[in-house]
Amino acid sequence: MRALIVVFVVLLGAPGFAQDTAAPSSGPSTANAEAQVIFREVMSPFCPGLTLADCPSPNAFTLRGEIEARLAKGESRDVILDELVTKYGAQILADPSDTPIGSVVWGVPFALSALAALGLALFLRRATRTHEEPPALAVAGPPGISKRLDEELAELD
Repeated sequence: MRALIVVFVVLLGAPGFAQDTAAPSSGPSTANAEAQVIFREVMSPFCPGLTLADCPSPNAFTLRGEIEARLAKGESRDVILDELVTKYGAQILADPSDTPIGSVVWGVPFALSALAALGLALFLRRATRTHEEPPALAVAGPPGISKRLDEELAELD
């Protein structure tokens, strides 16, 4: 699925896409660019529902500064993310697909959609069937009983 998204973004020529995927070079601008990527990938522990990049909290400013300083010192992105996950839990990652709960978060809607489509297909199949009248029941019994029954029914009319 990620490959499909990447292809879609490349085909649309999204501005800034080539800059995010370029090989990192040394220097403060690279650390700042890498920090911005981390800020978009991490949920803010101080503002529910917002990434660290969007959170206006003073604590978020402090955490962003700490991350930028650590990147400027040469710490790797993975080490910083691992420490944030250890400190705040896996829910701090904006993309939960790498966590065990992420499989459930992404898998349940797809499974429910497949089940709903199957149920709808079965319902439509049954609803559009042509209903035929069942054949008349044959009367079982001694020979001549059906002739006698027909005669008695005719007399009633």
